[in-house]
Order: sequence, then C-alpha cells, then structure tokens
Amino acid sequence: MLSPVAVVGAGPGLGRSLARRFGREGRPVALVARNEEKLAAVAEDLRAEGLTVGTYRADVTDEAGLTTALLTAAAELGPIGALCYCPAPDWPALRASGNPLDFSALGLTGAAQTTAKAARAQFETTIGGALTATRAVLPGMREAGEGVLLFTAGRTANALHPEMASAGISTAGLRNWIASLHAVLASEGIVVGRVAIGRSVMAGNGDCDPDAIAERAFRFVREDTGGEMTIGFDDDQ
Repeated sequence: MLSPVAVVGAGPGLGRSLARRFGREGRPVALVARNEEKLAAVAEDLRAEGLTVGTYRADVTDEAGLTTALLTAAAELGPIGALCYCPAPDWPALRASGNPLDFSALGLTGAAQTTAKAARAQFETTIGGALTATRAVLPGMREAGEGVLLFTAGRTANALHPEMASAGISTAGLRNWIASLHAVLASEGIVVGRVAIGRSVMAGNGDCDPDAIAERAFRFVREDTGGEMTIGFDDDQ
C-alpha cells in the first residue's frame, strides 16, 4: 500500500475530489478540516467508494491543533507521503450576501481599505496553515526520500485584483515560498507543486470542475517535476 495522502481543507468540493483521486491510487486518506459535519459527509462518500479514510478536525489557523491532527493521522494511517493543502473560501457566504462582487463576505478588502489586521487574517489561513502543515509532514518525507507537497490557490497571486488586495498579499507570498521550497527539495525526491485556479471551482464549470482540477493536479505532481501550473486562465498551461 502506498503512503497516505493528507488533504487539509477537505470540504465537499475540491478537497473531496483531490482525496478521491489520490485515494484511487491506493493511498489511505487523512481528511483534515474544521467542520466536523462536512468532514463526516466527505468521509462517508469516499468510504462508499472503497477508500480507507480517517478524519481529523483542525483549523488551519491553529498551529498546535493542525500539527497534532497531522501527526495523529501519521500515527494511525502511516507516515504522510502526500499533502494537499486546499482550504477554500466560503463561497456560499458570498452568494448569500446577494452581491457576488462584495468580497467583504469572505473577509477580503480592497487595496485602499486593507489594514494590517486584514492582511494578517489572510496570512494565517493562506500562508500560516501551509507552513504548519508542511513542517508536520516534511520530516517523514525527507526520511523516506520521496513525497508530494501540493498547494492550490486562487488567481490573486497571478493576476491583479485590487478588490481582493488583502488576499493577494498572502497568495503572492505563498507563491514565492512554494517556488523556493520546490528549488530546495527537488534534489531530495520531493515534488512541490502549486496549482493556481483562475475561475470559480464548481461542478460542471469545465476545466474548473473539482474532479477535472483534481485529475490535472494529480498528473502534474505524479508525472512532472513540480513547480507551477495554471487552470482556468486565458493563458492556461
């Protein structure tokens, strides 16, 4: 059996699709998310498909809690061999606001309105959680001499969106760190990849359908050497 995959941000959309795609390879699946109800629902779906699944509740902004969740998963399922970090915005909250352009429903602020507090809030989810999750699983990957670190992100690091500037600060920083991590770990057999998604992730949305993204992301880190891939941009590659 292959080493487990840990999916951090394992919601009913892209998280579930990534867990399913990596799980189909024969990996046990560790689902990590803060919402117990959503965790249970995703786990039930995957177990019905024959996957081995463990659930671990943690908020990505809680360094100790996220670390404990991943270490517990490794103790129960085996050393984590692949990490998918894919926390998603609360798009239902945005739709419920009645204004699809009012990104304040997601806690985002425009360029002229962004405060240090707003930027720090985005940092904790986007970068802080990614750093914590990576530090929890990387020692095991280095010991094994192989592994996959996959991160998904929206378009704000790759394209200018002044109305979501507080997110862009963090996603741009994450992009830089991932590129540096890729350069450091490539010689150790650990594939580091970032998938930037240019449109809304939803069922039936072409190449931005969750299952379609998961398939391309899986092939990207399974068959290529890592780096960056874009999906849903005009210059998609």
